Amino acid sequence: MEWAPIVWKLSFAVFLIVLSGAVVYLAVRLGNVLESMGATIKSVEVVVDKEVNNLLKDVDQTVKELNNELPQLLKNVNAITASLHQISESEVQPIAHNIHEVTAAVSQGVGKLDELVNMLGDFSQDTVKRAEFYRDQLAVPITDIISLWSGIKTGWEVFSQSRRQDE
Repeated sequence: MEWAPIVWKLSFAVFLIVLSGAVVYLAVRLGNVLESMGATIKSVEVVVDKEVNNLLKDVDQTVKELNNELPQLLKNVNAITASLHQISESEVQPIAHNIHEVTAAVSQGVGKLDELVNMLGDFSQDTVKRAEFYRDQLAVPITDIISLWSGIKTGWEVFSQSRRQDE
């Protein structure tokens, strides 16, 4: 039994040595990866620095060109603005005024047309009412005449029948 604690301690010592070796191995591998990453980052920095410098030079050149051309561009924009203002005063505003006058005339004409339509509607209603009145006035005598004729006809038929029976 005395060997069991020694075997156990020996196994534990071997385990710790192996574990230490694994940690050292991982540390070396991690160091290599970090060194490789450092080299890659350095390469990226060089490329980015070169590209950013080129880009900044291009932007600087573009800004200089814009600064040189900006006064002429502003002069052209001001000329266009003046032309548009002149066109507005000489052509657009008179057309707008004419449209306003035409609209006012059309509105007035529509108002008169509306009055005429209302007058015709009133005249039509009066005509219908008068026609109904005269129809009603004529319907009574015509009904009376038809009733009288119907009575005379019926009377004549009765009279004719009674004469035939007498004969």
